[in-house]
Amino acid sequence: MDGIDKTVDKTASSFESLGLSKREPLKKQQLNQDDFMKLMMAQMKNQDPTKPVDNNEFVAQMAQFSAAQGIKEMNDSFHTLATSLQSSQALQASSMVGRQVMIPGNISEMTSTGELRGAVEIPTETEQVIVKIMDNKGQLVKTIELGKHGEGLAAFNWDGVISKGDVNVPGSVEQKAKSGKYTLQAEMLVDGKAQAATTYVTDKVNSVSLGKGNQGVTLNLSNTGSKSLADIREIL
Repeated sequence: MDGIDKTVDKTASSFESLGLSKREPLKKQQLNQDDFMKLMMAQMKNQDPTKPVDNNEFVAQMAQFSAAQGIKEMNDSFHTLATSLQSSQALQASSMVGRQVMIPGNISEMTSTGELRGAVEIPTETEQVIVKIMDNKGQLVKTIELGKHGEGLAAFNWDGVISKGDVNVPGSVEQKAKSGKYTLQAEMLVDGKAQAATTYVTDKVNSVSLGKGNQGVTLNLSNTGSKSLADIREIL
């Protein structure tokens, strides 16, 4: 028991030499700059006079602490910046509610005014760009030829006309597509070979969702579901 008491007294004495009380529990798990200076001063006071600690070692310790403190402050700054950017994105996205945007996709809707807008992504110069439009049964209702096109977006606008009336055919009238959803399929001709191409469709933004953490802002669209703000190619 005497040995245990001596050990406890010795430990308490060590705590008191560092300016800490044995009766007060530690309230924090990390050392700040004041704690580091107290420990360094205690180390200097209790060092062996015949073997003093090298000054370079003190400088190295202080440099390490400063670097760790700097990294923490930089992380805090990045967190603040990320929060600010997310708020800015949310404000920007909220202004899109009710508007039409152009996004990657192949499902588009013919409006009540009889109009369907879209675009094709062209990665390189092409000899011909063709857009095929199918109805909900998968039947081809319209083929649009956009001709030769350079790199970029090749936009198109379908007025809903499937075939025009022939004046030479009695009873022939113009046929128009019904309102509803249509599937787009595009291909481009490069060096005489047909290649599939990415299509873009227009859709209406119904609402905006704010993600948690790094999920960012999500736009909830009428036809294509949820899309990231980064997916928006153009605001119409």
